[in-house]
Amino acid sequence: MSSSNVSSDLLIAPAQLNIYLGLLIYITGFIGSIGNLIVYRSRSLRIRACSIYLFWEALVDLIYLNSVLLTRILQKGFGISITSHSDVLCKIRQFASSYGNQLVVTFLALATLDRILLAQRSTAYRRWGNRLDLANKLVAVFSVLWILVLWHRLVWYSASSGSCEGQSGSYAYFDNLFSAIVTCLCPMIILTVLGVLIGRSIRNIIQQQIGRVTAFSESATANQSVIHKVDAQLTIMILMQIVVAMISFLPYAAQLLYSNITNDWSKSPLRVAWEHVISETINLLSYLLFSCPFYVTMVSFSGFRQQLLCSLGLKKQQTVNPSNTLETATGRLAKINTNAHSTVPN
Repeated sequence: MSSSNVSSDLLIAPAQLNIYLGLLIYITGFIGSIGNLIVYRSRSLRIRACSIYLFWEALVDLIYLNSVLLTRILQKGFGISITSHSDVLCKIRQFASSYGNQLVVTFLALATLDRILLAQRSTAYRRWGNRLDLANKLVAVFSVLWILVLWHRLVWYSASSGSCEGQSGSYAYFDNLFSAIVTCLCPMIILTVLGVLIGRSIRNIIQQQIGRVTAFSESATANQSVIHKVDAQLTIMILMQIVVAMISFLPYAAQLLYSNITNDWSKSPLRVAWEHVISETINLLSYLLFSCPFYVTMVSFSGFRQQLLCSLGLKKQQTVNPSNTLETATGRLAKINTNAHSTVPN
């Protein structure tokens, strides 16, 4: 079958997907990232370590969408060459693609681990949770670590052949293998394990709350109830983000594996055209990891919705009974937990 027998609509479908689907993901992701940055820096949430990780995740999302997805839309959707004729832009985009992906997964994993530690019965584990100083240090350490791991893309990618590609030969094999293992396989394994653990931690939070009801006065129990409600919502929110991440990773990993296996196969023009459409769709949907966190949080975390309205000036901060507000309840967390932990076996 010759290429002339392939429908023209099928041939232009990849470009149309990048324009319409790509712009939809970009616009929603851009707005969502701004919303996350505003809320996670609010006074009531920034005193939690997981909010530090999620703030930096949102910042990376914003940079990634503008440096990677936007350039993809311009090149593959509108045909505007950006990285094909500039070595510098080519290297920066290829590095940013891997660097942003690894940072987002890392910060999501750290936020998940923080929630898991706080839900443990053992004080030896709990004391490592919600440590703001440790969170800031880990953000800096992993930001530098991934630069050291991914520096090769700044060296062996170039646009000398008219397209932005890695150096052919052994490096191309290494880069494909590296992407399959480090970018796809490892994040899926890590997030799957953390997803199982955080699912158990939700049950621990509920059990701890039930076990402490008889140990407090009415006032302390009310404050503790607020704290545990926030903790449970944060935990559920992160679990939902892991689900979205898995939905983004699995098809992309399968498509990458399929492309490597069938790269040298003989294919008809019609099959090539359909594979191109499917590949572009899967690649665009992988950007959901960077555009969906805000909307996942809006659905699963009522405190986030309230804080967003307050930050935008659409709702006044409640001041009538400060002992029941999120900020005051969170500020008393250490004191209440000190008393509460004495009633829970290690």
